[in-house]
Amino acid sequence: MKKELVLQSVENSVSSIFTKEDVINLINSIEEGSSRKITPYDIGRAIDKTIDWIENNQDNIVCLDDAEFELSYDNRIECTGVGFCTDEIREALENNFMDFGEAEVEEDDVVEIERAETSEENEL
Repeated sequence: MKKELVLQSVENSVSSIFTKEDVINLINSIEEGSSRKITPYDIGRAIDKTIDWIENNQDNIVCLDDAEFELSYDNRIECTGVGFCTDEIREALENNFMDFGEAEVEEDDVVEIERAETSEENEL
């Protein structure tokens, strides 16, 4: 959510325990763009966690029912294909990398909050 939208919704809202000025001062004290930086160390640690999970859960990742085998010329059995459960891998990646993302709040959510606050004021 943009700082301007937060400020606008606070200015248009009903006061609570904290005064509007307290909240506005708090929001203004937040520096824009000072969010946590993702370092190569953070990414490396997330990759290591994902690899560790994959190594510990190989039975959940490889689809043994989909494995394909062929008999080679000297009667050797060769595995020619193996399927992977990509949903399991996706879940492992999401669990280790989603913390780096920021939640997106759309302007529609701010409008809904303002409508709710306005209806509360009208009821009083």
